[in-house]
Amino acid sequence: MNTADAITGITGEGLRMSATPVVPVVSIIIPSYNRGYCIAQCLRSALDQTFADFEIIVVDDASSDDTRAQVASISDSRIRYLAHDTNQGGAVARNTGIRVAQGEFVAFLDSDDHWLPDKLEKQIATLRTLGPKWGLSYTWLSCVDDAGTETLRVNPEIEGECFDEMLVTNFIGTFSNIVVRKSLLIDVGALDESFRSCQDWDLFIRLTRRASVHCLREYAVCYLISASDKVRISTNPRSVIQGHRRILKKYARDYAALPRPYRRRAFRFFMSIFADAGSVSDATASGLKRLRCGTSLSDLKDSVHLMLRASRRFLMMKMHALRRA
Repeated sequence: MNTADAITGITGEGLRMSATPVVPVVSIIIPSYNRGYCIAQCLRSALDQTFADFEIIVVDDASSDDTRAQVASISDSRIRYLAHDTNQGGAVARNTGIRVAQGEFVAFLDSDDHWLPDKLEKQIATLRTLGPKWGLSYTWLSCVDDAGTETLRVNPEIEGECFDEMLVTNFIGTFSNIVVRKSLLIDVGALDESFRSCQDWDLFIRLTRRASVHCLREYAVCYLISASDKVRISTNPRSVIQGHRRILKKYARDYAALPRPYRRRAFRFFMSIFADAGSVSDATASGLKRLRCGTSLSDLKDSVHLMLRASRRFLMMKMHALRRA
């Protein structure tokens, strides 16, 4: 299934759907794969929103656990349940939700995250006030561990026309904190299903090329960073490497056209990502691009530090693989 198919209509095979008679303002799309243990809390945080004119579309990406039963245990006519017969990944699952969404706005919510009650109300009110030029709104993040303890706060303040900033780094961070006009999603082609990692960043790059961005300066999303989650793609070094390679390739012309200070920051970011993932070759390639942008002594020292980090990470991964063999 490609992105175009995902937008123009459901092919029918592998999907089960219940209809909702009321056309809502917001469609909340919740993709899920084997998260029966937490999806009920996620759904309740959506149902508890002070802005109540919405539908919830749960897209079960062929879970083998009790996800379906957990969804069925919550009785609310605004919940719609779709199920893939085979696991197809987060991008396909979100596109499945987008193509049946009826709302003027789309809000994504990952099945292990949850919202504060007034998140939707504030984002919808702001986007309506700002007007159609402003295509999406995002919030600050409160990152929590498995015990629910806050471990990190993410609070960028970038907004307005910010395409160049989005090329430098994914400052929005996750699907769970955005509300976007559905018409804009359709215009940019929804999610690129060829991405396993960085699918959110790829979408945000295309959205910010077309529209201005609003930042709700409140910690309205609790974002789970779990040490035990084996489903999350972002914790898989190979997927992380492949996703960031694809971003560099897909937007090569845009990176080349960035003003030099932005390019320098962008390639420093890629160096850091590849170093943490243990890819010495990719970190080196990004480092060379960074040097071509002009660097100070502190930049050179930082690049050396990142290369050493990449080498250490690579050796650690090799030793771990040998121990498991």
